Amino acid sequence: MNTNNAKDFIPERTTVWDFPIRGDWATHKGDYRGNFAPQIARNVLLNYSSEGEMVLDPMCGSGTTLIEARLLNRNAIGYDINQNAVDITRARLAFDVFNSSQQRVERGDVRTLSALAENSIDLILTHPPYANIVKYSDNQNPDDLSSISSIHEFLDELEIGIRELYRVLKANR
Repeated sequence: MNTNNAKDFIPERTTVWDFPIRGDWATHKGDYRGNFAPQIARNVLLNYSSEGEMVLDPMCGSGTTLIEARLLNRNAIGYDINQNAVDITRARLAFDVFNSSQQRVERGDVRTLSALAENSIDLILTHPPYANIVKYSDNQNPDDLSSISSIHEFLDELEIGIRELYRVLKANR
């Protein structure tokens, strides 16, 4: 396991972010299809949330957002439609930190966040699937947005998820 310290991380303060080398601290590996660089999650969390706040990643994949939330003392909830992604994220969250943050990950669908109350989330940070370009479910789960072949249907289903995200996000966040 790499050190939990992102010693080479330099926060970006402009609208153009440049991370020439993908971060590999903590349990970040970069081996999950479609994952995003931990520097992006770290930058967003540092700029748009505070310690102790609640972060949601409703399409968490291999857990980049949740790992960074753990390191930065943010509470976080992650959902993914793919059980394999949930298992990977759980394993990657199993490292020690010296803060009181809590993270949890469960199988779930961005279009149905009924377990979350309205206005309960401080920040939503996610990396949604690509419409029928990268398949995330090995068994072609029909509920997986990445398995939808029609771009129009994909956008319609994604809109349902975005409406759910709006419902759970606190006002002015």
